[in-house]
Amino acid sequence: MISDQLTTEARAKIIWGEEPASVRDFLISNGIPSKVADAKIGEFVRERNQELRVIGVRDILVGFVLFGTVSVATWACARHFIFTSGFVKLYAGGVLVGAYGFWRLVKGISYLVRPQAEHKSIADIELEGPLG
Repeated sequence: MISDQLTTEARAKIIWGEEPASVRDFLISNGIPSKVADAKIGEFVRERNQELRVIGVRDILVGFVLFGTVSVATWACARHFIFTSGFVKLYAGGVLVGAYGFWRLVKGISYLVRPQAEHKSIADIELEGPLG
């Protein structure tokens, strides 16, 4: 029972972005054999990386839709651009949406390609805003 509680706590630590070396030390200091600790940590890190990749794919899709839509609309309207205040405001709003889409696209690629480079918790990453 204590072993299950320790592995659950170790899993939570990995999901929350704690370094695997410190989680390994935690498990070993609580009586878990080093081979078992290494196997469990590897499993938890793979689970975390997989979840980050899922977040990355979602961000890529959202970013592609937003950035792509604004890019196509800008290209299609480029010949008919008239400097009226309403059109300029609409265009500025579109540029902001496109910039947000580009940010999500880049962030998603980062999560997909290098999930181990991110050290925040999964919950913080999912709640992250455009300035985070």
